[in-house]
Amino acid sequence: MKRIILSIGLLVGIVFSVTAPADPANPGPKVSAFTLKSDVKGPKRLFVGVGGKIDGQVNPTLFVNEWEVVEITLINADGLPHHIALPDFFILSNEVKEKEQKTTITFVPFKSGGFVYYCDLEGHRKLGMEGQMTVVRR
Repeated sequence: MKRIILSIGLLVGIVFSVTAPADPANPGPKVSAFTLKSDVKGPKRLFVGVGGKIDGQVNPTLFVNEWEVVEITLINADGLPHHIALPDFFILSNEVKEKEQKTTITFVPFKSGGFVYYCDLEGHRKLGMEGQMTVVRR
């Protein structure tokens, strides 16, 4: 019986520690968040930056720090199917098939350097849907 009570107490302690509210004095890891929307210009397929330093930029270069959380949201603004791939980090988003549909990828870049992101759907990368992500060592 003591063993059961001890096990239950230990389990409750673990659950409570995992679900306890965050310390406001320590907000957690920095998150670099970017929003991209799809666009079509004639035969071209593009990513366009939304907000912040990348607002309005076509296929913007995304600057991030190594080992910090990165969040990229892709918004379908043209009604064609798209997704975003970062193969150097083993990332492929869900496909957004309908206008205004969104998908978000969240990851931690574990190496520094220059890396490509692109839409891997047939022909989209060749038609211009490709940008760079630069990961800086801290």
